[in-house]
Amino acid sequence: MDGILTGLNTAQRTAVTSEASVLQVLAPPGSGKTKTLTARVAYFIAHRQLKPWNIIVCTFTVKAAREMQERIRGFVGDQVAKKLKIGTFHGIALRYLRQYGKHKAIVKRIIAQAQSELDPAAARSRISTQKSKGVSAEQFTSTVSKNVEQRDFSQVFSLYQAQLKACNLLDYDDLLLVCVQLLRSHPECVANVEALLVDEFQDTNGVQYELMSLLAQRRNVITIVGDPDQSIYGWRSAEIKNLGRMKEQWSDTLTVNLEENYRSSGAILHAAQMIIEQDESRPPKKLQATHTIGQRPVLRKLPQARHEADWLTAEIKRMRALTGNMLELSDFAVLLRSAALSRPIETSLGAAGMPYRMIGGMKFYDRVEVKMLLDYLRVIDQPSHNEALARVINAPSRKVGDKTVEVLQREASNKGISLWTLILGFAQGRTKVTTNLNAPAQRGIEQFVNVILTLQKKLAADPSGLYELFAQLQKMIGLQEHLKTKYPDDHETRWSNVEELMALAIDAQVQASTEGHREEEVDGPALGDGAVDESALTAFLANAALAASIDEKVVAEGEKVHQVTISTIHAAKGLEWPVVFIPACYEGSIPHSRADDNDEERRLLYVGMTRAQAMLYLSCPGKSTRQEDTTMSSFLEQPGVSSFFEEHGPSISHAEVQSLAVTLQRCCPDIAAIAATAAALDLQEDNYWPLTGELPFTEASWQEGAHQSSAMPVFGNARSASWANSTTNPGEPSTLGFGFTSVKDRFQSLMEEQEEKQTLRLDRLAGKHQDGQGPKGKKRQIEGQGSIATFFGKKPKMVEEAQPTMMPESELPVSLPPYARPLRDISNLNPEPIRWTKPAGKPASLLAHKPRTAPLYKRQPATHEGVRQSASVSESLTSSSVAVSTGHLNESEIDADPRPAPPNTTPAALPPFRPPASLHTTSMQAVAARGPTLGMRRSMQGWGSRGGKR
Repeated sequence: MDGILTGLNTAQRTAVTSEASVLQVLAPPGSGKTKTLTARVAYFIAHRQLKPWNIIVCTFTVKAAREMQERIRGFVGDQVAKKLKIGTFHGIALRYLRQYGKHKAIVKRIIAQAQSELDPAAARSRISTQKSKGVSAEQFTSTVSKNVEQRDFSQVFSLYQAQLKACNLLDYDDLLLVCVQLLRSHPECVANVEALLVDEFQDTNGVQYELMSLLAQRRNVITIVGDPDQSIYGWRSAEIKNLGRMKEQWSDTLTVNLEENYRSSGAILHAAQMIIEQDESRPPKKLQATHTIGQRPVLRKLPQARHEADWLTAEIKRMRALTGNMLELSDFAVLLRSAALSRPIETSLGAAGMPYRMIGGMKFYDRVEVKMLLDYLRVIDQPSHNEALARVINAPSRKVGDKTVEVLQREASNKGISLWTLILGFAQGRTKVTTNLNAPAQRGIEQFVNVILTLQKKLAADPSGLYELFAQLQKMIGLQEHLKTKYPDDHETRWSNVEELMALAIDAQVQASTEGHREEEVDGPALGDGAVDESALTAFLANAALAASIDEKVVAEGEKVHQVTISTIHAAKGLEWPVVFIPACYEGSIPHSRADDNDEERRLLYVGMTRAQAMLYLSCPGKSTRQEDTTMSSFLEQPGVSSFFEEHGPSISHAEVQSLAVTLQRCCPDIAAIAATAAALDLQEDNYWPLTGELPFTEASWQEGAHQSSAMPVFGNARSASWANSTTNPGEPSTLGFGFTSVKDRFQSLMEEQEEKQTLRLDRLAGKHQDGQGPKGKKRQIEGQGSIATFFGKKPKMVEEAQPTMMPESELPVSLPPYARPLRDISNLNPEPIRWTKPAGKPASLLAHKPRTAPLYKRQPATHEGVRQSASVSESLTSSSVAVSTGHLNESEIDADPRPAPPNTTPAALPPFRPPASLHTTSMQAVAARGPTLGMRRSMQGWGSRGGKR
């Protein structure tokens, strides 16, 4: 028994040796829950003398069951461990139900017999969902609506269950349901069970909870291990409420909290705890790190999703170099909220020549809908591609079966022509085929040929219009409706993959345009006679094939390589890596736009963060892969969260490398080895991308020696068919639309934006001086605009000179190359600073004057005396050298003017005049003869003030 308890902390010992019949062990990430659970099994056998064949241990995966059995074998030996009942819930149920059969063919046959339009795979998935909720076919039929599709599914569900019963078969989900029925009616089947232990209890659904209760119904000795903060499978019918339900059913339940974390550094745990504690409904739990504080997590802002992928790839290179290659590629993981987000990351890793592997999903270019579109494009680009044509001629369905396609391929081969030539001649009535084709198949072939010819014509008219080609292709084949029909459960995810591929087409289109403009503006050597002018589509397909085949090439060469891991967060649960990246942390991604439970989305982010051992990176692009503006995830925008994160990647010293080696239990490279690998880096700091998430100033193709990135392929020319060897100019607009902008226009717009920002900054600075640093809510006066106080004689405040703050050139890092310097204020490019001065030759009070919009005095009726007086004023002003605008100043404003009056100016001799107002009567109007009036005379006075007269 002493060996069983060796290496356990106080909380783990308490859980292992507890005498409680019903025990809940709440184990946060990295707290040693598996070690605790296996030690309790060994303790039951060694100390309580329980028989191993009477102990049941339930897990959620076969892999976890095997790992647990290996650990128990180390405690009690191989012979005893073999007698334990360890397995998944379904595996345990199978021990009590000996008969099990195939069900896939049954569903397909039933759908065919019922002449239903349901997809067999989708129907099986829906049946499984209903059974996981404990809903039988009879119960579902009683609640079905009048919807035709619902009635079809109800019929298939009922016939399916009847067929299983007739054949004495059970499907995978029936294992649990029928086992529950069996143990209810025959409890003596589990009378020998002395103890039940369950791992990952927070992921159990209602049926599994009931099965747990029935398995332990004789002695009620139950130990569960779980963590409510890691309940992330609600979409699979998992119920986090089972923890509370368990306490209600067994009131004597004892809860033990494991608080010590053996996986992550202190800084990572503090940040993760800050996120999860936003859920006030969760039970409070402590999480204590056993490692040093380590590097603070990073929360990085980037301009766009492709820039985010480039930064991620660059950071992997930088961290490997700065640690002397102590970190391998397999030490890095990229965890995604959804698999559709992997496209730009896969592209960037492929461009850098970094092999990667996918967990919890297929690689982007291996997904069905992506392969379908690429095959269509291959046929459009090269119709003689028989394999691609054979794969898409009946996708979506055109009633051209596999056997028909096979016979057509054989006929084309016998005639020595391509399959496309054969069906094209048949569709156009120029060729007869010997293959027997029914009417639906003939129409299907004609429809397919029409799609290809239409798109070839469109491509010929606009060779660079990749996005438009994609858009028309998916519309002509009805791809979105096809996905909804064939994959009803995950059609939205699949359509997201289509949109990702279309976004890649937009990037390729813009890249091809940028390359074309550069060739026009830069005089270079002409292409030789042997050069091939690739179309944008050909280059696009070549680079897609290259990105998809990098890992295959490495495996084929027999090399043992380390690979970066790309995984969904769901699939990463239970795993760990030294360095973890979580990109796309914005609203709509995490929390997901289709998520019903925000609390579960928060727990998902928490699970992803706690996969990291030593370093953690979170990032948010300003624009998604679909060029939509994004907002930082609400989980990361809560007050106080930013204090737990750095804004950029860490600077790594040798002491920090040593600390990292201790955390990972590895040998630390010496200073010379680190210096040698770091010397190969262009930038040893994460300072290329501005912290604000904007594009760096050097991201312009017009600048000599600008930063070159290999993350994007070069499209539309023959100079590069490889993303890994291409050089690009990432100077296209940050807001990509369906068109593109030339380099010259882009540069001009950049300069105008910088000038506008500088002008606004100086305006704000001048406003602060003028307003005397007033309260923040006070409206700033524009220069030259007065107020009511200045109009009635209050001495106006003078506009002070404001000099913008200049950045001394000496403060810039001289060691950095020009393209590596951070974005600077545009004012540094001007040889002279901008100064605000008073206009020469005009009184300061004139600048503060604002014309009135209403008359100061009531309009008086015009008289002959008034006309003569107005005429004299007009003559006086005409002959005077005083500017006309001076007549707008009242007496106090004239006295306040510090300038001496001009020699010929005699303001005191001027006759009295009326202050100006909008729509006032001028002297010339007063002299002019008043003719007959039609209608009401225009006036600012009301009807009543004029006595009702016109």
